[in-house]
Amino acid sequence: MTGPAAPVRLRWPDVARGGAMMLVVLAHTLQLLDAYGWSLGWLDTANTFLTAIRMPLFFTIAGMLATSALRRPWGRLWRTRLLLLVYVYVLWMAVRTVWFSFVPWPLSDLPPWASFLLLPVWPTTGLWFLYALVLYTVAAKALSRAPRWVSLGAAAALSVLAAYDLVPTGDNPIWRSIALYLLFFLLGVHGSDLWKALAARTRAWWAVPALLLVPAAFAVFTLVPSAGAGAARVLLSTVCVAACIVLASVLARVPGLSAPFAAVGRRTLPIYVMHTLLLAAAVAVVPVGVVPTPAAAIGLCAGAIVVSLGLANLLERVPGVFAPPAAWTRDTTRV
Repeated sequence: MTGPAAPVRLRWPDVARGGAMMLVVLAHTLQLLDAYGWSLGWLDTANTFLTAIRMPLFFTIAGMLATSALRRPWGRLWRTRLLLLVYVYVLWMAVRTVWFSFVPWPLSDLPPWASFLLLPVWPTTGLWFLYALVLYTVAAKALSRAPRWVSLGAAAALSVLAAYDLVPTGDNPIWRSIALYLLFFLLGVHGSDLWKALAARTRAWWAVPALLLVPAAFAVFTLVPSAGAGAARVLLSTVCVAACIVLASVLARVPGLSAPFAAVGRRTLPIYVMHTLLLAAAVAVVPVGVVPTPAAAIGLCAGAIVVSLGLANLLERVPGVFAPPAAWTRDTTRV
C-alpha cells in the first residue's frame, strides 16, 4: 500500500519570491553605489518607488508559505520554523561582524560588534528580514484564535500609522519597516487561499493590465495629498502585490522565462544572508564611473546572486551553515 502523494509545489510563489529577492539585491546594490559616489539619477527614483513592491511581496509570499507551520503546536513550531530563523539570524550576524571588521560597510555608523550585541532588541542590518519573520510568526500564532478581521484590522492600523511615522521606533527605520510590513505577512497567512485562487484563475492576457496597473498605481499615488499619503502607501503596496502575483502566475507557465526567477525563489535564504557581504567587497574596489551606473548596478546585482548561489552549493554540504545542526531538530521549514 502506498502512502499519500506528496503535495505538488506551486511554481508561481517561487517566481514571485525570486523577483522580490532580485529587487532586494538591486536595492542594496544601488545603496552601496550611491555611498561610494556613483550618480544614480533616475535609478534613485525607481528604487524609491520599488520600496512599495519588494518587501510587501516578499512578506506576503512568506506568510502564505507559513500557513501550515502556524497550525502546529508551539513546541513543534519552535523546532520546525522559529529555531531555524533565530539560528540563522544569530549565526550570520556573527559572520557579518567578522566580515565587516575588515571590509568597509558605509551604510551604517554602528561598528559591527555593536550591531551584533544589540541584535536581540535593536535590528540594524539587512538581516532584519529574519528578525521580522520571527516576530511575525509569533504574532500570527498568538492571534490564530482571534477573528481574522481583528488581526488584519489591527495590522492595517499599525501599517498606516507606521507609514505616517507615528509609531515610536526610537529613530530606527528598521522598526518602522517591521511595523509597516506586518500587514502583508498576515495578508499572506489569512489570504493564502485567495492568492492561490487568483493565481489559478489568471489568464495569460491578464499580464497586460497587471503590467499597466503598477505604473498607473504609482502615478495616482504621486497625486495623493500628503495628508492621505500614509494610507495610500499601504493601499499602493497591496495593489502592487496583487498585480505581481498575477504576473508571477503568468510567467510561471513559461518555464524558459521563469526559470531564473524560480531558481532564485527556491534559494532565497543563502542569497539573502550572503549578497551584502559580496556586494560590499565588490563595490569598494570598482572604480566610480568605469561603466554607466545602470550597467554597474545590473552587473553587480546579477553577480552577487550568481556567486551566492554558487557558494550555497558548496556551503550547504557543511552542517549548520543555513540550518541548525541536525541534533537540534528533526526537521526544518524553509524560509
